[in-house]
Formats: sequence, C-alpha cells, structure tokens
Amino acid sequence: MTIMRPTTDTVVLGIDPGGRSTGLCLIIGRDVVEHQVVVNAAEKMLPIELTYVHEVLGAMATMVERTALVVDVTIAVEDVVRPSWHMKGRAAADPSALLATAQILGACVAFDPTMRTVLVRPRGNGSRALGEYPTALVSAAERRKDGWRTRIGTGQLRHARSAYDVALAGQEAIHA
Repeated sequence: MTIMRPTTDTVVLGIDPGGRSTGLCLIIGRDVVEHQVVVNAAEKMLPIELTYVHEVLGAMATMVERTALVVDVTIAVEDVVRPSWHMKGRAAADPSALLATAQILGACVAFDPTMRTVLVRPRGNGSRALGEYPTALVSAAERRKDGWRTRIGTGQLRHARSAYDVALAGQEAIHA
C-alpha cells in the first residue's frame, strides 16, 4: 500500500486508455508513486466487455483513494483523434480499436465529475527511449538487453510509460 504525505507538488493520475490494455501511472512531480496496466482478457475488443471497463475504473479508484485523502488528484487522460482511414492507398482501417479506446476514454473522463480532469492529445506518449523513464517503468527483461537505455520499449509496460507521459502533459496543462 502506498502511504501518502502532504505535498505541494501536483499529483496526477495519467491514463493511456486502450481497447486491449490501459496504462495508469500516478505521479507526484516527476516521481512515480504507483503504476498499473489493466489488460482486456476478452478475445474481441467489441463489444467492449464491461468487466474490462470495471477493472479500469477499479484501478483508478484504488489509486485515487490512496491519495485523495491527503492531496487533490488531477486525472489526465490521453484523448483520441480523428484517424486517417486510408493508409498508403490501402483499404480503410478497422475502427474497432478506436471505438473500444473511445469507450474506455469516456469511462475514465466520467469517473468522478468533481475531480479536475484534463484531456491530453496523443503525441508519441510512451515512445521515448527507455533510459528517459523512471526505472519503475522499465521491466527487468527490458533492462537485460544490450543498449536498453536507447531502445524504445515494446513490452506491456509501454502502456504505463505512456500514462506517465500523459501525467506529465497533464501537469503542464494545469500549470499553463
């Protein structure tokens, strides 16, 4: 269990919503307090399984409950943008992933209407070199590879790294 102390730093819960996996990362300043990746166990993304939606909201509730008694928490959620349906002259993309992501996004935004919530535009969140992230967000397997600090991670923790970047962008947005 995370024990929170009063702080003047901004506390942000960053969320990278997804149809297959959703990353969550709670930060104070630039420090990771807690992170989690919730995985959708369903074979298909649509229709979205309510179990998955509830697991994401439950993870949010757990992280917020551990901190909200001591400090205010801001929720920062990566937004979705209009896709380019045709790629290099090929047929239209399957919208299932976008629709499932939008459903998770909506659930996260509606989580608690009394909390400050910030939408963060997608901009390569989670795609920096592994060495630029706190070590809590880089797995032991990723660290075992030669030159890991300059690699871009592809493991499940990439969703938590994306949520970390979303949380940082959320801090910037509320201090702008």
